Amino acid sequence: MAELDWHNAKIIAELRINAQTSLRQLSEENGLAPNTLAQALQRPYPKAERIIADAIGVSPQTIWPSRYNSDGTTSRRKGKRSITKNPDYISIEYKGIKK
Repeated sequence: MAELDWHNAKIIAELRINAQTSLRQLSEENGLAPNTLAQALQRPYPKAERIIADAIGVSPQTIWPSRYNSDGTTSRRKGKRSITKNPDYISIEYKGIKK
């Protein structure tokens, strides 16, 4: 059975208990906007995940196992954009338009 990500309340509680801080304070201590680290609670954000995990004293993979592969690499797919700026394979004919 796959492990579940920690609940947001558990993450916040662990920060309060172990790090004696809040997400807002932690963001500001790291030179970020006050609400930046809170974004990691809603969607993948590797930099924020590392900061939060370091403050708690665990790895990001422990808190968000669904966001990481078993070898510790992120499970987020990186690659080319789906649409290029000048796609050669698309041709559109416009009829009735005068220039």
